[in-house]
Amino acid sequence: MLEFAEKDENARLLAIYYANKIGDDFVTDFMSSRVSISTPEQADKVTRVFWEMVDLSVEDNESEISIEGVTEIEFWMYKLFNKVSGYISKNGFKEQWEKATNEVKSE
Repeated sequence: MLEFAEKDENARLLAIYYANKIGDDFVTDFMSSRVSISTPEQADKVTRVFWEMVDLSVEDNESEISIEGVTEIEFWMYKLFNKVSGYISKNGFKEQWEKATNEVKSE
């Protein structure tokens, strides 16, 4: 499961907020540390939804709004990027992360 240290609480808050906003139950459960990624399809889904979350966070950051009390959205989303991409790669799904990321970025 994706785990957050106490020092990463703001990244956790943003992860759950944006996953809920997108409305994907599996990704919300993953970001909430309730489920693990166990298939390539799940890794692909989490990667694609993560990039949707980034797009939403960019808009919020540019609007200088606070989400769940977090104001440094870009900083904390970068931390979340490292955590999610690291988790996916460490658990054997680096290929899915790279493939889905490249596809999303080329759209």
